[in-house]
Amino acid sequence: MAATPITIVGIETRDDGTSGNVTIVGMASITGLGVGGGPAVPPGQPTHPIVIPPGPDDPHPAHPIVIPEPPTEPPIDVPPGPPVDDMVKPPPAGGGWGFNPMYGWGYFPGAGGKGPK
Repeated sequence: MAATPITIVGIETRDDGTSGNVTIVGMASITGLGVGGGPAVPPGQPTHPIVIPPGPDDPHPAHPIVIPEPPTEPPIDVPPGPPVDDMVKPPPAGGGWGFNPMYGWGYFPGAGGKGPK
């Protein structure tokens, strides 16, 4: 039988209504557990729970959301001088790249088509 050291720390409540700290040190064992124990795999089960079905040659297709490359230059209408905290070039209504001189280019995907119909 396999055993492992165990320490239990708790509070003892006495019949007279008082209580005190208590520490129990001992060995814990599980009846029937031995060296090399563990869950048994029933026959006929796959060796791994995730089964990847056969598919195309590329097992990792492109993600459904593809973000285009950001522009490399600021828009022409950026005023000279220190940056200001407002959007100089807002993104298109359907989503796209917007420019803020404090933060640079940012991609805004748009509403996503989940609005009222």
